[in-house]
Amino acid sequence: MEEILHQARGGMVDVDESMKVEVIERLVDEYEQQILKLCYFYVHDWSAAQDMCQEVFIKAYNALDDFHQDSTYKTWIYRIAINKCKDYKKSAYFRKNTIVDRFHRMLNKEVAATPEEALLKSEHNDTVAQHIFSLPIKYREAIILYYYEELSTQEIGELLKVKPSTVRTRLDRGREKLKEKMGGRLSYE
Repeated sequence: MEEILHQARGGMVDVDESMKVEVIERLVDEYEQQILKLCYFYVHDWSAAQDMCQEVFIKAYNALDDFHQDSTYKTWIYRIAINKCKDYKKSAYFRKNTIVDRFHRMLNKEVAATPEEALLKSEHNDTVAQHIFSLPIKYREAIILYYYEELSTQEIGELLKVKPSTVRTRLDRGREKLKEKMGGRLSYE
């Protein structure tokens, strides 16, 4: 894949539709599951995460000609995904549904839970995942990208447009907050 993209961008080959399709298929094969999980960690809704995952690869396909190799394909795709998730969370649709859902929960404690919520509730309420979800977004995204997606602090810094030292600080503070929430039972080493 690297050779095809390098040739296409280096002006050695015109980027035709069949080449773009081949490249995007390889990107989907390599990163689809990771992007889906990343989107879910942001929005906590599998169907919305699946929709966003598709939109990420559509956007990548459309922007493939504009990729300048300033970063790796992985960080480029992750950046698109993170931006999509942030845009979704800012959208009126998301805010409206979140407010309506909270209102229903206040009025009726037995509102049907989403499958994800049912799974989390059926397992022990004291899971690490729940505590991670309860962290502020800046700590949550650093922890998820570092521990679950196994990105380096440099790559995370590129994705979030912050310095690697800021990422390390967020990781430290996020781990401390997790440790507090879990009553000192956090084992991350």
